[in-house]
Amino acid sequence: RSPEDHVTPAQHLRLALEELGPTFIKFGQIISTRPDLLPPDFITELSRLQDQAPPEPWAPIKAIIEEELGQPVEAIFRTINPIPTAAASLGQVHAATLTDGQEVIIKVQRPNIEHIIDVDLDILYDMARLAQSRTALGETYNLIAIAEDFAFTLRSELDYRREGHNADRFRENFQDEPYLYIPQVHWDYTTRRVLVLERIYGIKIDEVEALDDAGYDRNLIADHS
Repeated sequence: RSPEDHVTPAQHLRLALEELGPTFIKFGQIISTRPDLLPPDFITELSRLQDQAPPEPWAPIKAIIEEELGQPVEAIFRTINPIPTAAASLGQVHAATLTDGQEVIIKVQRPNIEHIIDVDLDILYDMARLAQSRTALGETYNLIAIAEDFAFTLRSELDYRREGHNADRFRENFQDEPYLYIPQVHWDYTTRRVLVLERIYGIKIDEVEALDDAGYDRNLIADHS
């Protein structure tokens, strides 16, 4: 390969996880939050899996929305952007407006995701059992239990209604906190595989230059984080 085609070890790991599929992308997302376990270049590269996973084409995503909501998207949304604003391991997000003009985001699960995850988790269990009995890591950690916890969490995320109820509960618990805002859930258009939320705009906490350009006081943000 020419020098410009060079792939770093961190990039290679990220690409391998993407190729392995949703379950392993989710695993990469989790370890991207652990700078105590991986070097900075790996953390930076795996962080791309948070919202930059390869997206699904619009046609199957539209079909899922219409199947879940029981009517054409044009009957519910005045506008909808077929290009996702973000794509992660289990689903992707599309910007839209309701017929009354409210801006929303639509979070939609990937097609056939439950079957894919079931197959991936079977592979992960086999890997955990093998590592448990044949590696030094298995002498220190209960790898099978870790795989089981990961599977439980992952399967729980497949019901978007749970995420919606958690948002409502979180909003109620922190209703007196002026520095915290939780988007409203549009329950009329939310199902197990589709979640419609009020759209809000913001800047990621780690985009320091963008925060400065927007005039935010980072000390104040830190005090209330």
